[in-house]
Amino acid sequence: MQVIKSETIEKAVYELCVIANTQYDVFLYEKIYKKYIETKDSNYKHKLLNILKNIQLANETKRPLCQDTGQVIVFVKIGQNVCIEGADLNNAINSGVECAYKLNFFRKSVVNNAFFNRTNTQTNTPAIIYTEIVSGDNVELSVLVKGAGSENYSVTKMFKPNEDKSEIFGFIKTSILNAGEKSCPPFVLGIGAGGTLDYAALLSKKAFFKNDNSDAEKEFIRELSDYLKNYQDMLLDIKIMTAQTHIACLPVALTINCHSTRHASCIIQGENVAYNTNILPSCELIKCEGDLKEIMTTEFDVLRNLNPGESVLLSGEIYTARDAAHKRIQNFYEKNGIMPFDIKDKIIFYAGPCPAAEGEVIGPIGPTTSARMDKYCELLYSQGLLATLGKGERSTLAKEAIKKYNGKYFTTQGGIACLLERCVKSCEIITFEDLGPEAVRKLYVEKLPVKVEI
Repeated sequence: MQVIKSETIEKAVYELCVIANTQYDVFLYEKIYKKYIETKDSNYKHKLLNILKNIQLANETKRPLCQDTGQVIVFVKIGQNVCIEGADLNNAINSGVECAYKLNFFRKSVVNNAFFNRTNTQTNTPAIIYTEIVSGDNVELSVLVKGAGSENYSVTKMFKPNEDKSEIFGFIKTSILNAGEKSCPPFVLGIGAGGTLDYAALLSKKAFFKNDNSDAEKEFIRELSDYLKNYQDMLLDIKIMTAQTHIACLPVALTINCHSTRHASCIIQGENVAYNTNILPSCELIKCEGDLKEIMTTEFDVLRNLNPGESVLLSGEIYTARDAAHKRIQNFYEKNGIMPFDIKDKIIFYAGPCPAAEGEVIGPIGPTTSARMDKYCELLYSQGLLATLGKGERSTLAKEAIKKYNGKYFTTQGGIACLLERCVKSCEIITFEDLGPEAVRKLYVEKLPVKVEI
C-alpha cells in the first residue's frame, strides 16, 4: 500500500493553480505565433501580437494571463493501492486552492450559492472536484481554471442517436459564432460525446488534458476543421473525448475555452511530485507595432464624434463597475433618486481586476462581457454617462439606449490582462468596497487601447 500525505496533495494543488494561471502551453503558443506570421489582416495581426506579448509578460512576471482567474476544477485519479494520510482529501485540495489564490494575488470569483447567496467566499473555494478510483499506486491531479466569459457560452445538446454529423457540426458552428468576442477568441474547443447530459459535459472538460486520439477521433476533428474553414481566425485547437451511451441517446457537449486555456497536471507517488508541464520558456518580449491617436477622457466632444471602427489610445480617469456594482447602483438610484457617485461625462469600464501584488498599482485587468450589463444602459446613459467599455456585442435594447443619449460604447481586447495592467497608473476604490473585485474603482489610465463600436 502506497501512503500519500494529504499535505503533499495540498502543495501540489497550490503549484498547479499557479502554473495554470500564469504559464502558457508551448504547443498553443506556437499555433498563435504561426497565425500571427501567416495572417495578412492587419487588425487580426495586431490582436494576435497582443496575445503573444501578454503570454510573455505573464511568463516573465508570474502574474495571471487573465484577470478572471476563474473557477478551479480538479480531476483526481486515485490508485486503488493508495492510502491518503492526514486531512480529508477535499479539504486538502481546497486548502491548496485557497492558499494559491491568496498568496499569489489571484482574483477570487466564487460565490456561496448560485441562487440564494451570491456573496463572494473570498477564497475562490470550494473548487469543483471530480474523483475517480483507478488501478495503481499513485495519485494524478489535473487542474483546469475556467473563466466565465467562455464558460457562459458553453453548451450541451441531446441529439437523436442517428443524427447526421453535419447537424452536430452546425451546432458547434452556431455556438462559437454566438460566443464571438464575448469569449475571447481564438478558441480551444473541448467536445464531449456520450454518457448522459451531465457526463458529456464532464467529458468536454476532461478533453483539454487529452493528447492522444483514436483514428476515428482524428477524422472527426479533421472533418470539423474543414467544415469550419471559414472561421479559422476563431479557432486555435479542437479536443474531443467520447464514451458509451444509451441506445436512444447522443449527448454532445461543447466547452468553449478562450485562447488562455489554463490547465496543468501532475502525478504523485509517495512524496514525489512529477509535474506534466509543457510551458513556454523565458524569451524576449515581442515589440509592439503601430501608433494610434491618444485622446484624453476629458475631451468629451472629441470622444462623442468618434466613428465606429476607429481605434484610439485612451488616457485619463475611468471607473470600473460590473454585475454586482450595477445592481447596487440601480438599487441606490431607486431608493435615493441620485447616483451613488457622479457619472456625468464619465466612462465605465466593465472590469474586475486581480488584487494588486507588491509593487503593483492594480493586478491584471481586462474587460468582462458587456452584454450582462445591457439592462442598466437606459438608466446610466440617461444620467449622463458618456461611454461604457467592455468586450463583445450589445443587445438591441442597449444599442438603442446608447444612441438615444448620444453615448458611446468602446471595446478593448479580452484575454490580455497583464498587458492592460500596464496602462493603469493609479487606482482608488470609491464605493461598494465589500464587493471585492466588483467594487467601483476610479482608475487613471494612460494609452489604453480601445475601439469604437457604437
